[in-house]
Amino acid sequence: MSIYTSSPPGLNSAGPYQVAARPFLKGGLIATNTIKVLEFPSVTSWVHFNNKSETTAGEFFVAFSENGFTTGNSFAVGSIIFNYVPDEAFPIKVTRIYYKGNNIPFDVVAGLTSISANNIDDNWSGSLGVG
Repeated sequence: MSIYTSSPPGLNSAGPYQVAARPFLKGGLIATNTIKVLEFPSVTSWVHFNNKSETTAGEFFVAFSENGFTTGNSFAVGSIIFNYVPDEAFPIKVTRIYYKGNNIPFDVVAGLTSISANNIDDNWSGSLGVG
């Protein structure tokens, strides 16, 4: 006789990514020279960065761990003037992002899954190409 046990969805569960994501918006962020972290309440399905700088030099940097900035595993998000495509959303599973810049204003919009951030055992340490 089989016994059914229910468990919460995990990082590799398909269901949470097949349904519409729960919206998440954090506006009015400022990327400064100090590394800051934005934590999501659950695992993301996608993330979009809206750089609000109005200068060509107005880019900020994002990594998936604090160590990503020292290992070169980070990426720049340029302003709309700096060839940034504002409609681009990154399909990534993360529970937090790290950012820094030179007083660059930006917003983050993300789609959240039903996977709790507490259920994730993976550690994105900034090594092996993971920023």
